This record gives sequence, C-alpha cells and structure tokens, in this order.
Amino acid sequence: MRRRLLAAYLAFLALVILSATAGGVFLFRDFSSDDPIDAVANRNAYDVLGWELRHLPQKWLYKLATVFDGGRSRADEDALLSRYFELTADIRSLERDGSDADRLAESRRERDAIENDVEETLESRISDFLRDEGFVMNPPLFSDIDLFFPPLDFELDRPPKVLAVSPRDRIELDRNYLLDPGLGTEAVAAVESETEESGVSALVVNTGGVATYPSVIPELASYRSMVETVIHEWLHQYLVFYPLGRSYFSGRETRTLNETVANLAGDELAEMFVERYGSPVPPPPPRQTSGEFDFRTEMRALRLRVDELLAEGRIQEAERLMEEKRDEFEAQGVYIRRINQAYFAFFGFYADTPSSIDPIGPKLVRLRDRAGSVVEFVRLARGLTSESDLDRQLAGV
Repeated sequence: MRRRLLAAYLAFLALVILSATAGGVFLFRDFSSDDPIDAVANRNAYDVLGWELRHLPQKWLYKLATVFDGGRSRADEDALLSRYFELTADIRSLERDGSDADRLAESRRERDAIENDVEETLESRISDFLRDEGFVMNPPLFSDIDLFFPPLDFELDRPPKVLAVSPRDRIELDRNYLLDPGLGTEAVAAVESETEESGVSALVVNTGGVATYPSVIPELASYRSMVETVIHEWLHQYLVFYPLGRSYFSGRETRTLNETVANLAGDELAEMFVERYGSPVPPPPPRQTSGEFDFRTEMRALRLRVDELLAEGRIQEAERLMEEKRDEFEAQGVYIRRINQAYFAFFGFYADTPSSIDPIGPKLVRLRDRAGSVVEFVRLARGLTSESDLDRQLAGV
C-alpha cells in the first residue's frame, strides 16, 4: 500500500514538472496563426491535453482499484503477455487483409479487456529492471532515499503522426507538428501536398511513441519494439530533470544529443531486459534482402549525395534521386513511403541511424564505449547541452 501511495505521489510530481517543461510546445499551440502551414497543421492537430485528461485519471483509477490485489505469478504474467501479443499479431494480420470483420472485432475486444493488466505487468517489470540497473534519483520530500523516478507510466494507444517541414534547398527541420493518428492515406497525402504549396518539403510520419505522461506507446508494436519504445520514452522523461532534457528545445544539437542518447541506451537496455525476462512470443523473422545489399551504407551514401546536389542548387535532381532510391530500397524489401528533404531533416535527429550523417552519433557511441555501462553512459550524457560539451567529455576535460 505504501509503495502504491508513494508511486502516486511521484507520478503526480513527475506530471507537474513534465507538463511545465513541455506545456508550451504541446498544449498551447497558436490556433489563430495566419501562416498557411500552421493552418494545415492546426486543422489536423493532435489533442495532447484531451488525451491526458482522458487517460491519466483512468490510469490511476485502475491502480487504486487494484492496490489490494495479491498480484500474479510469474507464469501467469508470462501467459498474459503471450496472449496479448498473439492477439496483436492477429489484429495486424486481419487489418492488413481486410477480411473477417467479426474475428477482428472479437480479437480487439479481448485485447482491450487485458490491456490494463498488460501495461501494469510491463510497467512493474521494466521499473524493477531499470531500478536494478541503477536508475535512481532523490526527489523532493524523499531526498534521503534512492527512488526510481520518474515512475514509469505508459498507455498503449495509437501515437500521433508528425508533420515534418524542411526547406527544399537544404536539409533542415524548420518545424514539426503533432497530428491526429487517425489520418488515413488520402488525408496524409493531402496534408503533405497542401503544405508543399508553400514551397517547402513536407512529410507526415508515424511516430514510434511520444513522451507525454503517461507515454503513448503503439498498441500494435511487437514485444521487443514495445519494450524498447517504453524505455526510450521513459529516458526522455528522466532526462527532463537534467540539463540535456531541460534544453531539448533549445537547438538542433541538444535535440540530436537527447534523441540519440535515448536511442542508444533504449536499444541496449531493451536487449538486456529481454535477456532477463525472455520473450513471450518468438522474435519476428529477419527482413529478407539480397546478400549484397547494405541498407545503412546505401542510405548514408544517398544522404551525402543529396547534400552535395542541394549545395550546388540542383534541387530537382536531388529530389529525383531520392525517389529513385526509394524504389530501389523497396525492391530490396525495405519499404519507405517517401524520401525527401523533410525525411532526412526529421530522422537526422537520430544520429545513430542510417539517414543521419551527424558526427554526434559516432561520438556518443565512443562515449558509450568509454562509460563501461549503459547507466554510466546516461549519467555522463545527461549533463550535455551541445556538441562542444560532448567533445570536452570525450577529451576528459
């Protein structure tokens, strides 16, 4: 009981601080703007405040309702997770095929009925794992106790889409907006087309998750992907209490540092978690490509060539090349809906990915190698706010 009350207090404290940090970005968009791109985004905006008001009370009402439950055995938890991800795979298949509406509806009903229990199970397991790894803090009123903070809290749902906007003559994320996750293929194309009437490059992308509180985690993700995303978004929340997180919106370098730290640490921690607890479902088969095709190398080469063409003012040639390469990648089994300047601008913030040529990525990998452990890597990185800070860290200054 005391543990649940303490968790409730910590969650409230985390919510207040996280909302204060992100509120100006997510909750108070200027809907009166006469900018044509703002107008397109505002018509299709994701209602973060409405989502919070719907889900946060439900989350804690569920926790209070189950506070006196005795809990499940490890075997029962494993069976619950196994069933959830079996249903998830079934739903993905049925939605893709567009057949057997009755079976699809029944699978959704059964999945929805166990969703809260699955969230609670994973929250508990991942929290225990991260605490054991050394992710503890000393929040107000409990400064003499090592506590796992902020409390891990997520909701399985459809995360918002993002509209990314870049100039056509260079790769640079000029602005981005959270959009309604329910936008269909035609609506997405319309948003991109209308945005590009302003002479920019635009792309609507699906997000892997959003670090609201609770975090929004894709409900149809695979088990390994879900665990990684939960940890990734929690790391963003954790970093809010340090310079790296508080400076997230101060500039490109800090955002790139933040996203790349969460990517590198999230991937490694997810792998460690799965090794500890196992997987309730078999891992998905590896993507089939020809033996000579190296996506990372090909994507990096494309990014470098596009930068060269844009620097020379050959915009249309660069755009044709990106379209051609997109088709080549698809022929190799790698499907990307659109590749354009906005694609590279948005994904470039993840400096450990093939679409980025930012030196911050390799530098953070070096920092991780020197750190000795993933928790020490995060501790070293959380004080950074610029690439020059990272350089000094690597130089031992």
